[in-house]
Amino acid sequence: MRVLQFIPSLDAHDGGTTTYLQQLTPALGNLCELHVCCLFPKVGDPSKIAQLENAAIHFIPLPLSQICQMKKAWLQLLDELNPDVLHVNCCWMPQCALVQRWFVEWKERTGSKAKSLLTPHGMLEPWIIRRNYWTRKWPAIHLYQKRAVRTTDVIMATAVEEKEHLLELGWNKTVEMIPNGIDVLHIAMKKEWKQPFNFLFMSRVHPKKGIDILVDAVAQGMTRKSLPENIVFRIAGEGEPDYVAMLKEKIQGAGVANRIHLIGPVYGDGKWRLLRQADVLVLPSHSENFGLVVAEALSSGTPVITTHSTPWSSLQETGSGWWTEATPEGILAALEEAVSLTSGQIRQMGENGRRLVEERFGVELQAQRIFEVYNKYLI
Repeated sequence: MRVLQFIPSLDAHDGGTTTYLQQLTPALGNLCELHVCCLFPKVGDPSKIAQLENAAIHFIPLPLSQICQMKKAWLQLLDELNPDVLHVNCCWMPQCALVQRWFVEWKERTGSKAKSLLTPHGMLEPWIIRRNYWTRKWPAIHLYQKRAVRTTDVIMATAVEEKEHLLELGWNKTVEMIPNGIDVLHIAMKKEWKQPFNFLFMSRVHPKKGIDILVDAVAQGMTRKSLPENIVFRIAGEGEPDYVAMLKEKIQGAGVANRIHLIGPVYGDGKWRLLRQADVLVLPSHSENFGLVVAEALSSGTPVITTHSTPWSSLQETGSGWWTEATPEGILAALEEAVSLTSGQIRQMGENGRRLVEERFGVELQAQRIFEVYNKYLI
């Protein structure tokens, strides 16, 4: 089977879907002939392009001003590869919808029986659609996004909640659910656990991630003296300069600048060191289709606090973290409980989390499930 996956960017610093593919291709590439196509990199430095094992990488032009060149390059690639499956990752960029539309044209011209799949990666979640609805989402929906969802053969969700939301949206009723996978066996687990005073947020610095909720929770806790004086929160991630500046002002205004530190993006080995050094990861998101950093923290032996807006109810079920409301009160209650635990109790939670990822989210298992979906709809 020849599979062509499309992703807008393979910039190694993007995280998100790029990291997802880096985790997936070594296992999926053992099951099929795997190709990955993306738009020409936003940066000129080839070292910033993420490396993918067991997959051939192809590029087509990025700017919509070069739409004719983009279409020509895409159709040439389809003719060259003659894929059995096109698997598009992400939504809202016109280019994602265009490659799917041109794929349909190519099938009609060649008589191909190939199938197409779309993984939105949470980009069709209600919170995302509501954000900038009239200025961005409404025009995109009516110009190309709804048609792209309707014309694909299968939608792939990464959580039960996302599948339910996609079915409620009603644009396509053929929805499969497969969680993201993680190469847990190659992730080093921490060797010591301490009483939790060192907290970490690691993700995009973006309104969706709920960092403002965390700031309000910490401010309330320090005012009530329900959080210890030596507690520290590190915010690791990259964001738009205007939003980062606004967040810094909020932290300063809340009087917690000595407790919450924005340290910028951290990559590679530095990322894994931070995850192991943290006592608890906090992801107070308004919306997540999966939350790969949660699985990465758990794999490192670090318990997690996250919200009901993420698909991680298993944290409470397995005793490996806290799953709470996406409110300052909900996050504060989890923080207060966390700081009351002993190092031995935190160690047990960390070991539970590692076991959870090994049993449910190993990348080999998820790659096999994706391959089975490909086969299911090719028959």
